[in-house]
Amino acid sequence: MKKVLLILFFLHALIVVYLLHGLGYRINLTDSMLHGIYQIVPGKPGRGDLVTFSLSEDNPYFQISLERHYLGLNGNRPLLKILAGLPGDSIEITASGVRINSELLPLTQAKICDRHGRQLPIFLKSTVIPSAKGLALSTYTENSFDGRYFGLVDMDQVRRVVPILTFKIGG
Repeated sequence: MKKVLLILFFLHALIVVYLLHGLGYRINLTDSMLHGIYQIVPGKPGRGDLVTFSLSEDNPYFQISLERHYLGLNGNRPLLKILAGLPGDSIEITASGVRINSELLPLTQAKICDRHGRQLPIFLKSTVIPSAKGLALSTYTENSFDGRYFGLVDMDQVRRVVPILTFKIGG
């Protein structure tokens, strides 16, 4: 009986998660941002907004990301980041981190290797962000898989999100 109740509970939980996903809710359990529930909201994302997007398959990092499970175990999981750079902004890559319009962003110093010791190619270069592109970063943790590595994202793929319920696991 306990086994049946447990199975029913998990099936019910899966249905609830699926329905919430259809309403624009997303669950973040990665360490790139606060853990919690976020909701996709209408409107054009602006500087400093939380955003979600999936890495484009034509991005040079896409295949590496799949092989290393940076995007989850089953494919191209959407990422949750801060929209740090907009079209026309100047990006400078320094040993201290990423500067946007001369302002150094915290926790943006690129790592040479990931936590498993694998080399991290860096595709982001010092440039002026072209139209229709943006830079998505995490200034929440220095170990985020973000634009420091995979570069600029297409603004038409970026969707604004707001936190609904956030919490910290551990630490």
